[in-house]
Amino acid sequence: MNRYVELAIGDPRNRGRLVNYKDYNSYVYEEGAKNSLYRSVYLYDESGYEEIKEKGTVKNYFGIRDIDFVPIDIDKEKNTDEYTLLKLQGLLHELQEEGMSEENCQIYFSGTGYHIDIHKDCFGFVADKELPYIIKETMKKVSKHIDLSIYMRSGIYRCEHSLNTKSNLYKIPLTWKEAFTLNAHVIKKLALTRRLDFKYKELYGDGELEGFLVKTIPKIKAMKTINEPKTIVPCIQKMYNEGSVEGHRNNMILRIASHFRRNGIPSSATKAAILEWNDNSLEENLVIEKIEGVYNSNYKYGCTDFLMKKYCSPKCVHFKRKDYLIDIKNSDQLQKDFEERMMTDWSGRTIDLGKLFGQHDNIDCTIYPGELVTIFGPTGVNKTALAQNIVMGVDMSNNIIKESLQVPVLYLSLELSGWTIHRRHLQIASNENKEMVNKHFKNLYKSNKHLLDHIMVQTVPPTIKQIEEKIKELQPHCVVVDYIDLIDTNLRDEYAQIKFVSHKLRALAVNLDTIIIQLSQVSREYSRKQILDLYAGKGSGGIENASSKVIGITGKADGKNRKVELFKNSDGDLFETNLTWTPSYRLVTNELQTYN
Repeated sequence: MNRYVELAIGDPRNRGRLVNYKDYNSYVYEEGAKNSLYRSVYLYDESGYEEIKEKGTVKNYFGIRDIDFVPIDIDKEKNTDEYTLLKLQGLLHELQEEGMSEENCQIYFSGTGYHIDIHKDCFGFVADKELPYIIKETMKKVSKHIDLSIYMRSGIYRCEHSLNTKSNLYKIPLTWKEAFTLNAHVIKKLALTRRLDFKYKELYGDGELEGFLVKTIPKIKAMKTINEPKTIVPCIQKMYNEGSVEGHRNNMILRIASHFRRNGIPSSATKAAILEWNDNSLEENLVIEKIEGVYNSNYKYGCTDFLMKKYCSPKCVHFKRKDYLIDIKNSDQLQKDFEERMMTDWSGRTIDLGKLFGQHDNIDCTIYPGELVTIFGPTGVNKTALAQNIVMGVDMSNNIIKESLQVPVLYLSLELSGWTIHRRHLQIASNENKEMVNKHFKNLYKSNKHLLDHIMVQTVPPTIKQIEEKIKELQPHCVVVDYIDLIDTNLRDEYAQIKFVSHKLRALAVNLDTIIIQLSQVSREYSRKQILDLYAGKGSGGIENASSKVIGITGKADGKNRKVELFKNSDGDLFETNLTWTPSYRLVTNELQTYN
């Protein structure tokens, strides 16, 4: 009985030539000297030959395939020659431990990487329509280091003794001993010629690796590596891939069916998919009833659902905003959200501006997680000092630090060096001037360390993405960005940059449930006029729209008197107060005025 092999001469694209397997060596000898030459992984019988000849391609042939040797491709990729050789040796050791010997396989240097051809009888492969799938699944079990793409129905690989035009070397055979004793440089020297004088052994197989043979063919097969949509609701994919596992089967059906319905999949297709998933685990009629219930009642499940959360992945496109299900809420749902907020213990997570600035007890100006706060003012009026006093928990009306007013802080000091911002924190903590701190820095730090331990400082200008990653890593309750002008973006226009940064920081505050305080300069017009209001910030529109609270600070750069005004408070009261700058960088209240 004749068997046929597909050849591609010169280039893998030159496919479609089926030659009698008996003539294969002649083609290798004649064409391999000057050309790249490729052969099919699989062999075809007479009926396959006729059908492929008629269609002109093996791609659309789904009939019986056979195989002579099972190739393993060890590609060089971007690795060194030495490391690629080590990969070959490691795989040979794996196969040897599983029972394979040098009489079962032939090793080749491909011109860049390596091939191992294993006799098919080592596994017990026989001609079959499903042979490509069987081989792929079998080799998957053999080793996790094997590239499975070569086993697709139309897979091809380089012929022995043929030229590799990329390296200008030949694919040559190697003995088992050579593969373990020669170095990569010597092997490449051997590959300068075709090595036609190599003494091949007669290979055989007798079930040495048959323990890996896959015999069961599932209804749904995967031949190629599939690029699954892993970022689009992967929680549903995880449920589906896990299969019908006792415990959550009923709930999983509801959520998978709901996802299918929301994406326009007809109920008949959903039934087919979920019945396949069910694998006769639950009664078929029960599964169908649940699917029809989802379609008729329009059940929907979002990111906060208990089962969706269990299978949640940070790779999901909905992960940040948790917005896979955004529905209009009725009064009962809104009341539930309200009750949860009112019953939440906010201890250690909020910043009470009223207590910090000495306002009366009834004033409502607390900063909650999820809020963006902006501090702006002209150059030299101590915006940084104001932010430092806030995060240090300075009770400005009594000139003391209250640890109860402190929260864990990530301070992005993008203008001042790390040691400078630390020295000023130490001045505020010790209530000493610069000269005293410089002179007694060790003792003052030792006695005031407990007032500084809640602050972490970064001085390298980050991108918004890097800020997000740091917040996730460090879990601060407050982030200070000093100044937003120094955040790394690709925008050239400073006003567009400020708007972009402000809105991105607001999104981070909301999505990561943290407080973010950003510092900004005022616009040139307001700076010249020496006045301040809600619209004074540089890039004002972006700032006041994005911020929950806006704080302004004014005063003469060469003086000590400062005025602080809360210009915006989205859900609370406003106030203004007068402060005095002190040499310790503490700001102390010297006059109290409030209004609602």
